[in-house]
Amino acid sequence: MGIALEDSVTSWKQTIERFRKVFADQRLTFSVVSVVLALSLAIAPAKDFFSQWRHLQNSYLALVRTRSDGDKLQRRLQKGIQQIWIPSLGVVDRCTTCHVGLQETSLTNVSAQPYRKHPYIPHSVTQYGCTYCHGGQGVSTTVEDAHQSTDAWEQPLLPARFLQAGCGLCHWNTLPGTPQLNLGRQLLRSYGCVRCHSVIQPDGSILDATDDPPPLSHIASKTTREWIYAWLKDPQAYSATATMPNFKLTDADARDISAFLISQSTPPPNPHSSDSTAPNTGHTPAAASVSTEGASLYGQSFCASCHAVQNAAGMFVGGDFGPELTRIGNKAKPEWLRTWIENPHDYQPGTRMPRYRFDVKQVETLTSFLLAKSDPDFLSIVHLQPPTPEQVTHGKLLASEYGCTACHVINGIKHPENFAPDLSRIGSKSRAQIMFPAGMERETSTYIVGKIRDPRSFGTSLKMPQFTFTSSQVDALTTALLTLDERAQTLPPALTVAGTPTSTYQAAGRAGQLIHDLAFVLPTAYRVPAKQPGEFHPAGRAARLIEDMQCFSCHSINGRGGDMAPDLSWEGSSVQRIWLDKFLKEPNTLRPALIRRMPKLNMTSEEIRVLGDYMMAVLQTPAFESDSFSLQATPQAIEQGRQLFYGKFACQSCHIADYGKDKGYVGPALAQAGERLQPVWIYHWLKNPDSLRPGTLEPNYQMTDEEARSVTAFLASLKGTGKKEASK
Repeated sequence: MGIALEDSVTSWKQTIERFRKVFADQRLTFSVVSVVLALSLAIAPAKDFFSQWRHLQNSYLALVRTRSDGDKLQRRLQKGIQQIWIPSLGVVDRCTTCHVGLQETSLTNVSAQPYRKHPYIPHSVTQYGCTYCHGGQGVSTTVEDAHQSTDAWEQPLLPARFLQAGCGLCHWNTLPGTPQLNLGRQLLRSYGCVRCHSVIQPDGSILDATDDPPPLSHIASKTTREWIYAWLKDPQAYSATATMPNFKLTDADARDISAFLISQSTPPPNPHSSDSTAPNTGHTPAAASVSTEGASLYGQSFCASCHAVQNAAGMFVGGDFGPELTRIGNKAKPEWLRTWIENPHDYQPGTRMPRYRFDVKQVETLTSFLLAKSDPDFLSIVHLQPPTPEQVTHGKLLASEYGCTACHVINGIKHPENFAPDLSRIGSKSRAQIMFPAGMERETSTYIVGKIRDPRSFGTSLKMPQFTFTSSQVDALTTALLTLDERAQTLPPALTVAGTPTSTYQAAGRAGQLIHDLAFVLPTAYRVPAKQPGEFHPAGRAARLIEDMQCFSCHSINGRGGDMAPDLSWEGSSVQRIWLDKFLKEPNTLRPALIRRMPKLNMTSEEIRVLGDYMMAVLQTPAFESDSFSLQATPQAIEQGRQLFYGKFACQSCHIADYGKDKGYVGPALAQAGERLQPVWIYHWLKNPDSLRPGTLEPNYQMTDEEARSVTAFLASLKGTGKKEASK
C-alpha cells in the first residue's frame, strides 16, 4: 500500500511540473486561454443554430414556400423564440415557437405537426396560452422537455383522448362542444361515485349523486334472501344494465351480508289509503288474458320510457331511467309488487316513479304481467341454510366496511363520513403520493384509468368495487376527474363559466316570485309563506300532486328537475288551458319520432283542474304579457306565413304542420299548434327562442316583426288535427 501511495504522489508531481513549463511562457499561456474562451463563447451560438425550434421554423418555411399564399405566410412568421406570459394564470408558454401555424386559417389542409392550424375555439392564444389547456412544460424549447414530465415537472402534455379536460378547468357547466367531458361528469353522478368520494367544485358546491338507490330497511318485504345473495355475487348476472358494481365477494361473505340484510329488515309502514275513485271489484284477470292485457297496459302506461327489457335477441328495449325489468319476477314478491304499482311512495318516499292511480284490476293485471318476466334458472343453484347469529354479526361488519350505507339506508348502520378519498384535486395529485403498480406508466392520467378499470390491482385489501364501464366510459370519467385540480380551484373568477346551480325550487318559478313580491294573492292551495326573502313555495293540493306524480323526474321547472321531457318553467305562458286539460287527461305525442311518451297518470277531473289552475297562474314568463298581444289572422297574413314557413325558413325540415306531406321529426309537431299554443308565445318564440328556453336547438332566424306575425298567424290557424295526430 505504501508503494502505491508513493507512485500516486510522484504522478501528481510530474503533472504539476508540466503545467509550470506550459505557463512559464506567457505567450503560450495567452494563446491557450484565448482558444478556451473562444470555444466557450461559440457554444451558445452553435447550440442556438442547431436547436430543434430553429430547425422546425426552417422546415415550416420550406413547407409554405410552395403554396400560393407562401409569401404572406413567410412574412407573418415571427422568427426566434416566441413567448406568451399570463401572470394571472401562472402561464409562461413558448409553444408558438415551434407551433408556428396555429392561427393560420389557410393551413386547414396541413395535417403534419407542429405546422397545422389549431381547431376553432372561441379563445385567443394570448388569452389563455397553450399549456393551461394542453398541459406540458411551457418554458421549454425542446420537444422532449415540453411534452414529457419528470419528477421535478409533473405536468406532461395531456393525452389527446383526454383533451376535453382542459375545457373543464374553466367551464363547470354542460358545454355543447365537449361530449366526453359532459358524459364523464354525468357518470360520476349517475353511478353514485360521489356518494363515497367527495367532490367539492371550484365554486364551493358539492357534486351530488343523481342515481336512485333503494332503501334496504324493508328489504325482506320486497325480495328473498336467495335473490339478495345472487345479486351481491354478481349484479350484472341479474340485470346487464345494473349500475351497482361488483364487490367480488366470496360465497361466505355474500351469505353473511344477505343474512344481515334480512335480519335488519322491518315491516314497511302501513300504506296510505288510495284516493282513487275506481271501485275495488275484487276481479282477478284470467291467466290466459294476463299476457295480452298486461302487455297492453304496460304499453299504454309507457313504462318502456323509463324501464328496459331484454328481448330474445339480446337487445334492450326501453329507457335507462329506472331499473331493468327483464327478470323482475325473480326478484319481487307478489304482494310487494302490487303495493308498489299501486303507490310506490308508500314503500320509498321520494322515489322518482309516479303514482299512476291504477284501479284494482289494473294493478293485478300489471302485477301478473311483470311477475311472468323471470328466469327459472337464475336462482336454481342458490341454496342457503338458516343463518347463524355469528353470520349475521359478520354480515353487519362487512356491510359497514364496504360502505353499503353510502348509497342505501340500512337499519343499524349510519351513513359513513369520509368513506373514500376526496377527489376534489385528483387531477393534480403528486406522483409521490401515488402507489403505481409494477409496469404502469408514472402519469396521473394512467393512474386514474387503471383505478377505474381494475381498482383491486392497486392492492388486494382495497374495498373499491369493480365497475363494468366500457372503454369510452372510462375515458370520459378520466377526463372529468382530470379537470379536478389545483388550477381549477385557483382560477380567477372572471375566467370561469359557472355551472347551473342546484335549484331549491319546489313548484314555483320566477313568475311566482313576482307574484309574491307584488303581494298578489293566489289561492291558499298554491302557496305558503316565504321562509326567507326571495323564496316562494307552493303548498296544498298542487304541491302534493306534483310530488305524487314526480313531475320533476322528467320535467325541469326553474332549474330543478330532469331533462327527459320539456322544461315547464313557462308552461302557463306557452299553452292554452283547454288543450292543457285535455292533455293531462289523455296525453298524446308531440314528437312522433321519440319512443318516450308522457304516461297517462289517470288523474281525476278535480286533480286536473287544481294542477291546471296552478300552472296557468304561476308558470308564467315575465318576458311578456299575454293580454298585450293582438293577432290579425287575416287570410292574407296566414298565406304569407305559410309561404315563409315552407319557403324562406323551411320549418318543415324539423316540424310537422301537415301530417300528409311534412317529414320533420326533429322538433315537436305543429299540426295542432293553433289549439295548443298561445299566439303571444308563438310570436316571441319566433323572435328569439333562446330567450325563452336557453340552449334550445331552435335557431334564431332574426325574423322581422311582420314575418313573425305572419308565421304566428299561420301556426295559429292549424287546428282540429287531434284525431289525425293520434292515428299517426
